[in-house]
Amino acid sequence: MAVPKLLIPDIKGAAHIVYEPGKLYPHHNLYFITATEWELRALQAVLLSDVTRAFITLYSTKMRGGYLRFQAQYLRRLRLPRWCDVPAALRKELMAAGISRDASACDDAAAALYKLTAKERQALVATRVPFRTPTATAWATSRG
Repeated sequence: MAVPKLLIPDIKGAAHIVYEPGKLYPHHNLYFITATEWELRALQAVLLSDVTRAFITLYSTKMRGGYLRFQAQYLRRLRLPRWCDVPAALRKELMAAGISRDASACDDAAAALYKLTAKERQALVATRVPFRTPTATAWATSRG
C-alpha cells in the first residue's frame, strides 16, 4: 500500500500511533488508517490524545496487565469534525503536535478541537490509569 498511513497496534497499554510515509504494508494485529480529508499528522495528534484514550478505554475490552485493544471497530466510533471546519491555526497546532508526538501538545490541541472546558479536561486526566508493564517476575509467577 504505497500511500501514507497511521499504524496502530491492536493491543497496547497506551496509544502508539505511528506515521508511515507509504513504504510499508502492515501485517498481523496492526491496523492502519489513511485519510482523504484529514491531514494524517493532525489525526495522529487526536488519536494520541486523552480524548481518544478515554473513548477507547470505554469501548475496549481491557486485557490482562491493563492493555487496551485499539481495534478498528472502536476506532470507527470516534467522531471528528470535518477538516474544512477546523480553523487554520488549530490545524497547524494539531499537525505540529502529531509530528512532535508530545502528549501534552496532543492533549491541548485535541481539547481545543473538541472545545473542552477546564473541568472536562480535568475529568479526562482524573480517569487516566497509569500503565504498568508486567515484570518478568510477575509474568513467571502467573505462569506457575
